[in-house]
Amino acid sequence: MANHVRQQIREAIGTAVTGLVTTGANVFQSRVYPVQTSELPCLLINTRNESSAVITIHGPPMLERTLNVEVHALAKVTADLDDVLDGICKEVEVVLADPVAELSGLARSITLTSTDFEPQGTAEKPAGRATLVYEVAYFTLENAPDVAQ
Repeated sequence: MANHVRQQIREAIGTAVTGLVTTGANVFQSRVYPVQTSELPCLLINTRNESSAVITIHGPPMLERTLNVEVHALAKVTADLDDVLDGICKEVEVVLADPVAELSGLARSITLTSTDFEPQGTAEKPAGRATLVYEVAYFTLENAPDVAQ
């Protein structure tokens, strides 16, 4: 049995943003431990929440799902922190613009819905964070959450 489509989407987004100019291979999914200074700048990818609705009458029911995925850009606090975070955001936005090749067959659409900026104290040293929230629409049968429709 394959992984839940939600996990497949998170992993596909991770693949899409790995190798960007600024963050390189420093991409972590569902990370709960503090980021080390040597890992900055980096991207953290988390699924935030998901809503679903039945869109068919016949069984098994088809679910239209809307998944919110957060892509957190972290960078060391420097005089040009805002510029660094804006640069990382630009790189992420370009590769996650709809359609994303890695999401082909998994999701119907991916849309940037918000970006938030904040100082962050989760690294060894102070860091800044930009959080890009993406809304990903996809479909599954209710009894087959591991297969995108």
